[in-house]
Amino acid sequence: MPNRSTRALIAAATAAVVTVTAAAVVVADQGQTSVKKITGTNEDTPGLAWSLDAAEYLGRPFADFSDPRGGSSYMSGTPGFILAADTLVTIVGIPTDRYVLDEAAMIGIDPESGAVRWRAPAADLEQCSGQPIDGKIYCYAQADGHAIVTYDLKSGASERRSVEEYIFGLTTTADTLYIIEGSPEDGEVRVHSGGFDDVSANWTQSFDVSGGWEDVYQSGVLTVTDGVGLVRMGISMAQFDAESGNLLWGSGESCVSSAALESGGVVVQSNGGCGYVDSESEQLLRGPDGKVLATSQSPVVQYPVFEHATDADPPVLLGDSAYDRTTGKYLWESSDLVDGESGTVTAVVGHTAYLRDPANQRAIGIDVRSGRQMWRVDGDQSLTPLASGGGLLLGSGVLDGSEALMAVDIGTGETVWTAPFVAIDPDPETFRSGGAMTPYDNGWIYSSDRRMIGLTPL
Repeated sequence: MPNRSTRALIAAATAAVVTVTAAAVVVADQGQTSVKKITGTNEDTPGLAWSLDAAEYLGRPFADFSDPRGGSSYMSGTPGFILAADTLVTIVGIPTDRYVLDEAAMIGIDPESGAVRWRAPAADLEQCSGQPIDGKIYCYAQADGHAIVTYDLKSGASERRSVEEYIFGLTTTADTLYIIEGSPEDGEVRVHSGGFDDVSANWTQSFDVSGGWEDVYQSGVLTVTDGVGLVRMGISMAQFDAESGNLLWGSGESCVSSAALESGGVVVQSNGGCGYVDSESEQLLRGPDGKVLATSQSPVVQYPVFEHATDADPPVLLGDSAYDRTTGKYLWESSDLVDGESGTVTAVVGHTAYLRDPANQRAIGIDVRSGRQMWRVDGDQSLTPLASGGGLLLGSGVLDGSEALMAVDIGTGETVWTAPFVAIDPDPETFRSGGAMTPYDNGWIYSSDRRMIGLTPL
């Protein structure tokens, strides 16, 4: 990674701001129009409305889809997309042993038909934000210096503006761009709040956090939710007011092993032992003002892979207990939430937490408001949650030795439908790697690294 002198040269070289507008290629692909039943599935299973193959689209045999939030460089390779303004946006490119995508392009897809509407260059993107501002996706790039790059959701038109700052993270709200820059290894970290024309239009603030570059190239280094921001790297963190940039709480000499910013601007924080054996661990719930609302001595941290709450203030789960998100009041506890040193919560949908208990080969549904067990399904539930909608929790799992899409009724635990991947495409490699899913209209969109499909009720 560049040292301080190198960064100074980069900054000097890019001091003159240049804005470049790139015209997107408008693609005439009309997609598919008929819905096909997936062989061997029940009447509740949606049909295949459309399919888009990365290799066929790019005309290269090893092309992959990649989540724009991971860019097209070091963090690329995980399938995913951004659905906004009735456009499905993803990156397509060719994986290399240099951990970057060759021939990378950002493409805009019609989520109803699978038709590719536009295509624009995306060769040097490091990261993009999933929240558009004024109909545009914001990214940052670092090829010849650093730049802020935008893509218009409707047309794909791209603008690029060179900046002096050595950016290593970016996020957005509905109307504000936030970037983080500096030298994390030297503890020189600054966050800027502004927009495309001036990244510091609102404020610039330095924070006492540090970490290695391996900490930077992970998701979550900078997040902003409900008026509160969080900088997280290494064993340090800083919680700040997103409107002013003022520090709410900083870790200082404390060692933070994990921290996550959640709805309502609260932070769930786990403190480790700073590398010392037998040091006590604890978990904290911090309010949007940085003050501690609740503490737990449980070393078990819950890491749900999917969350979609319907309440504005759902309880927060720390270890085997639940706490009020606003007041920190203790609500209930359940031994079902932990399995040895691991948490069992894999998803939270509405009022229900979906628990996997691999030791006893069962799945459990718990009402997060009361802690009451709603249902239990015995047997090896291998569901990896990806999306929810219409009272269903959807994901991928193993069915009779074969990978499949599954839909579970979150209120009862009953499996409503399954769709084996080999019934969609007989090549087992097509859907083997990764998976991203979202509801759309009355159906679903799913993507592996090789294939994206639209599912619609028959």
